[in-house]
Amino acid sequence: MAYVKAPIPTEVYHLTQLDKLDGILNDGKIRRFGDTECWFCESLEKMKAYMERTVLCEGKAYYDVGGQLCHYPKFEPDRHVILKLKPCRREGNWYRWNQEIPPHSPPELVQAAVEFSKLKIGYRGDLAFKNAETINVAEFLHGRIVRQGVQTASELLEQLSEKIEQGWVAYQKSLYARLPGVLIGTADEIAATAASYSEFLCSGDNLSRGDLLYLLQFENPLEVLRDRWMLDQSIERRSQFLGMLEILRSEGHAEQDYSPDEAYAKTQKNEMTMQF
Repeated sequence: MAYVKAPIPTEVYHLTQLDKLDGILNDGKIRRFGDTECWFCESLEKMKAYMERTVLCEGKAYYDVGGQLCHYPKFEPDRHVILKLKPCRREGNWYRWNQEIPPHSPPELVQAAVEFSKLKIGYRGDLAFKNAETINVAEFLHGRIVRQGVQTASELLEQLSEKIEQGWVAYQKSLYARLPGVLIGTADEIAATAASYSEFLCSGDNLSRGDLLYLLQFENPLEVLRDRWMLDQSIERRSQFLGMLEILRSEGHAEQDYSPDEAYAKTQKNEMTMQF
């Protein structure tokens, strides 16, 4: 194999199985696993051409990263997704693989190898990314691009942390407007709010992407956590925060009891369709 350095792309496209999407977004990286690089296409035109020469060729032989001879199975578009990604740039890690062919090969084979080599680009290592979008593969193969923005767990945590902080500051300000007698009567609420805020700061990094998405749907997620916290004081403190969140999600009552964040809901439904 002949590798040559390639310029850093501004965006790349990656084909993966749909059931791996949550893991990728939780991780915030495309991992190379057993290969030295993880592979991408630089445009949708190249992605389509690459797929037509590989995964769409049912029965075609190829060698996997371990050198074992394999054959492409029947491709199922509904079980795959294309990710549009913006790489977190790192100099010197991008390569193009120029496919090697036997000496004295006919010009047609040489040209085919050159064209195929231009279709993909490799990142040497695990690629951290941001500003991800999903593209529906079935629609893509029929000439339509249906794409939707998605966020990694770290991006969601940053967004939720901002909402929690805003809720905490607003709650503190509201206490100044309360009469002393009212403050005494709401001591448990104040303590629960402070405890929920503190536990989020300590345990927020341990929240799953599903937990983050769940809390972000509420206008005031700190209030949701606080009220549940007050009901679960009997549980061991260290494991309580993540445990109560799991119970909260499974019960499904909070969606009816608390105000939704309408602006956030619109961003989750924002899907764009265009012709390819």
